[in-house]
Amino acid sequence: MPVLKPVVWIVAGLVIAALEMVVPGNVIIWFGLAAILTGIIAIFVHNPYVHYGAFIILSGGALFLAQWIGRKITRPEPEPVGALRLFGAIGLVIKEINPPELGRVKVDGEEWLAQSDESIGTGERVKVVRVEGTRLIVERLKG
Repeated sequence: MPVLKPVVWIVAGLVIAALEMVVPGNVIIWFGLAAILTGIIAIFVHNPYVHYGAFIILSGGALFLAQWIGRKITRPEPEPVGALRLFGAIGLVIKEINPPELGRVKVDGEEWLAQSDESIGTGERVKVVRVEGTRLIVERLKG
């Protein structure tokens, strides 16, 4: 097995890390970092098996850790559930809304309690502007 000097590991690591600028993807840099760290280890340990083993473990570990952190950081927002998914939806008034009394609207095939700042008659179309608990705050759809 060829023995690589510490300077070879470090220079190779810097070259590999620099390739990340040419081929972006946040993958190659971890192999460069592992090579640099392996070069530092090679200064103190002169066994090539330790060098190659360190490179494999460090690059695999760094790659795994980067992917794990990336998934934690970029986790998508959960889809809204219940009444919260209705924000911005269009509905139909099925029981007139006369403030401060609540009316009823049908949105996406479901009936909901509705509240508004203005009176809205049965059969008019409304837009959900807010959700408070299980009540939809609506306004008359213009146009």
